[in-house]
Amino acid sequence: MGVHVTYHHGNLRKELLDRAAIVIADQGIDALSLRALARDLGVSHAAPSRHFKDRATLLAALATEGHQRLTDALNTAADAVGDDPVARYNALGCEVIRFALRNPAYFSAIHHPEVQRHSARALEEARVAYGETVRAAAAAAQAAGWHPDEDLETLVIFSSATALGAANMLIDDHADAHLTEAELNDLAAKIIRRVIPASTKEL
Repeated sequence: MGVHVTYHHGNLRKELLDRAAIVIADQGIDALSLRALARDLGVSHAAPSRHFKDRATLLAALATEGHQRLTDALNTAADAVGDDPVARYNALGCEVIRFALRNPAYFSAIHHPEVQRHSARALEEARVAYGETVRAAAAAAQAAGWHPDEDLETLVIFSSATALGAANMLIDDHADAHLTEAELNDLAAKIIRRVIPASTKEL
């Protein structure tokens, strides 16, 4: 049964994205459809097409915003720990896991196959900005002594795979439903510390 909500005139695009995020978080991406979103928002079935031509386009918009939100969250997390390059890269890894559990819809959209096949300038720019943020932090950590003789690409892939893989597993296990925020933070820190030290002092 659809849940009818009221949207503000002229802001249907945002309301569609917000409602889509709720549907994905509650029911998964497979439950998402433009027709159902229109019904939930109390608009005509054709109304969403003025903003999104199909579900893939909607998911791409969610993924674009997801990349932007994640990149902002990574920068905030890194800045919160100070200037130590290794600590900053460690913070990025932890924040990926925390972000995924706080924002499962955006995280799922980022990695959904329909989005991976989608090409749009805004999406690609958001992907590049995220990738450059991670790579720059990894390079700074390496310059500070973290695996100085290893290929940087290998380090980025391995550390990213750890964070992203852990995030996906925790989402699938609904870890956010049975762990407190403090417990999730502690778990994320323990996972990331296996591949990235907490600071240069641990090298």
